[in-house]
Amino acid sequence: MIQKWNLLLTFSAIMALILSAPNQVSAQCDSWEAHPDGKESAMEQHVIYRRLFEAKKYEEAFPLWEKLFAHVTAPKESKSVHFKDGIIMYKEKAKAEKDREKKKVLVESMMKLYDDMAACLGEKSSDRAREGYNIYAVRGTPSLAVKMFEKSIELGKKETHNMILVPMAQLTVSMFMRKNPDYNDEYMRKLYDTLKEIVDHNVNNKTKDAAKYQSKWERVDKEFGKIGDKIWGCDFHVKEWKSKFEADKNNMVQNKEILKILKRKCGVENELYVAVNTIYEPWNRARLDSIAEANFEALCNYKKGNYKESKSQKARKAGDQVKADSLKAIAFEWYEKSLDDASSENCEVSDADKGDLAYRLADSYYRKGAYSKARSLCNKAASLKPGWGNPYMLIGTMYASSGKRCSGGKGTGWDAQVVAWAAMDMWSKAKSVDSSVAEKANKQIYKYKKYLPTKGEIFQRGLAVGSSYKVGCWINTTTTIRAGGEE
Repeated sequence: MIQKWNLLLTFSAIMALILSAPNQVSAQCDSWEAHPDGKESAMEQHVIYRRLFEAKKYEEAFPLWEKLFAHVTAPKESKSVHFKDGIIMYKEKAKAEKDREKKKVLVESMMKLYDDMAACLGEKSSDRAREGYNIYAVRGTPSLAVKMFEKSIELGKKETHNMILVPMAQLTVSMFMRKNPDYNDEYMRKLYDTLKEIVDHNVNNKTKDAAKYQSKWERVDKEFGKIGDKIWGCDFHVKEWKSKFEADKNNMVQNKEILKILKRKCGVENELYVAVNTIYEPWNRARLDSIAEANFEALCNYKKGNYKESKSQKARKAGDQVKADSLKAIAFEWYEKSLDDASSENCEVSDADKGDLAYRLADSYYRKGAYSKARSLCNKAASLKPGWGNPYMLIGTMYASSGKRCSGGKGTGWDAQVVAWAAMDMWSKAKSVDSSVAEKANKQIYKYKKYLPTKGEIFQRGLAVGSSYKVGCWINTTTTIRAGGEE
């Protein structure tokens, strides 16, 4: 729906600004009879300046026009001609002027003629559109040009002239990119919809300039494409890529680009991302496997791991679990080597990806009971991927489940209880760095409170709640004494 634009600089304010400029003429709507030398003399002056004007001798024509216009603003035969001639001459003067302040005065003079013409002959959308375009053409103040375009839309609605489309898009996009607060994301979204509605109306109704509206819209759409992700986010990219994907689903170069953008802007759970990845991932995996098989010895350790894990997944799908487990073990050996060796630098593996990999390896060692090794890998994962709570959650789980191994196999008593202190430290650390695991961490802390020693048991050992305590066994860390039932 065409919006009624709220102008930040009202037309009354513009008028006040322009009226303060020197050498301005009145806004009276007078014909030949108003000239002090009479009608015939006025018409003669008109003919003289018009000949020069039509020959584009503006420097000679201007003083003659100015003298005549001081008395005859709207000759009855063609009431707008004197206004429009003056506008053109001011525009040409402004276009050639290099001095900023002088250019400003000339633009203001041109704008005043538009306002005088509107006061005399009535407001027209096309006049305001042309005014905005002329300000744009002479490189006047961008916001003033946009205000005139807004006024043109307010007057013309769906019939607004196509001349505003491209310059309005260019100017507003530029000001948005320069972070002008008047042209924020909400303004730009509304403007896009408004311009699109104007174009659609003229194209769908096959108006005489429908082709111009359509061709100019392509330029407008391209201009908004520069800021599309900023004003529309994920929806913009889905809209931009969905039709291209559906038209050429097996274009793997395009699919790779789509996945790269959607992963960053929409996330991997996005519907279009999933659809594209369903086609791209098997193709890419087969491609990489083929390359890896032919050049295995030349691969970096990370890619060797990728290749072996891919073969493991294929074996699992084929129902050969023994082979799958064997290949996965080999893959993890290569992965572990890749965390520290220099070969991974040539694999374009980010620290975040390495962090994920270190955590996967840690989880594997944990399930084998190799807690010390798993903890070392958790710490590596945390350093590679800061702000991630999962590694600390896993360390806490290993500490909490060490009651039996740290109490000589009994699983009860003091040595089995104190491991929970160390576990709570890890869970607290996890939620302090990563709020997404806070709920899970709090549940674990609450669950293990009942396993803590009582105040009496702590006192009997000559210890005090809140004091430091060194937990031995493989944990080997200093913690804080807590009694059962406390936070």
